[in-house]
Amino acid sequence: MAAYWNYCIFAYAQTTVRSMKLVISIIIPVYNASKYLGRCLDSLTNQTYTTWECILIDDGSTDDSGQICDEYAEKDSRFSVIHKANQGVSIARNAGIHESTGEWLYFCDADDEILPDGLETLIELTSSKAEIVFGGYVECCENGEVIASPRREEHCMLSAEEAILQLYLHPNSNYEGYLWCKLFHADLVKKNAILFSEHIYFNEDRLFVMQCLSHVSHPVVYKNLPVYRYYHHPQSAFWGLQQQWNPRYITDLRAYVNMYEVVCAATSDVYVRLVAKDGIRSSIKSIRRMLKRHHVKDPAVEDEMAKTERLFLGFRDKTQLFIMKRFPRFILHWI
Repeated sequence: MAAYWNYCIFAYAQTTVRSMKLVISIIIPVYNASKYLGRCLDSLTNQTYTTWECILIDDGSTDDSGQICDEYAEKDSRFSVIHKANQGVSIARNAGIHESTGEWLYFCDADDEILPDGLETLIELTSSKAEIVFGGYVECCENGEVIASPRREEHCMLSAEEAILQLYLHPNSNYEGYLWCKLFHADLVKKNAILFSEHIYFNEDRLFVMQCLSHVSHPVVYKNLPVYRYYHHPQSAFWGLQQQWNPRYITDLRAYVNMYEVVCAATSDVYVRLVAKDGIRSSIKSIRRMLKRHHVKDPAVEDEMAKTERLFLGFRDKTQLFIMKRFPRFILHWI
């Protein structure tokens, strides 16, 4: 009988240790999100997977967001709050990474919500040796109406190069560079000193994902079962750009240049590098389209785009990209 109870105690201890090891650190930058913050934090307390900590970074909010963060921390010890001066979402996320103690990192936006079994779905995908797992998501209007969701179920494993290609080649799919449908192993991020670029304001999330993918040692696991509800808000940086020109949009190009450099350091595959270079071309095209849309002339932005084109998009590059777009099979033999 004593042996039986010793075994039970041992099994319980092993289960407890395993659960503690699999703790998820949820990092949420918060800035003037009081209208939606309660909904977001309630979605955490309603999770079927309960072994998590949530680090709320109040990034100098001028509304009631900081107070709401403190209230949740008082009610639930899994929440902790960092109050700091406003320095932007990247610095806020970096602060959360430094304070995190979990084995896995998860990034959430304060104006969205995680589906009730979202964390459980993601943690189940970590049963392999994967260092990054991708989940799916649904897109909603501000009133909650679903406007887009996965059309068919997908579940696969991707090499780092395959995952990088998917991020470039499927711009309207669940392979997007969003953070909030992915789980990152903390060792992958911290041992490789991967942080968010503090001076990139557009596509900083995709750049972070690309940096992580460039360091993985095991295949990435992808399952498009929705884990997250993403709301379209007119206050977001992207939607605000549709209304008026934002000079910071030039950092989208800088992000793609940085991604190209990351890809070149990670792989010698010429095709993957060429696809990454096409990202630079697409960014320049997008910025010029926005300038034209808003009837804006910005000499500094135009000058930076011209310099980037001369550096990365010479005649040979443009010829290769042209052939790649129209004859993708032929380009593999030509390069």
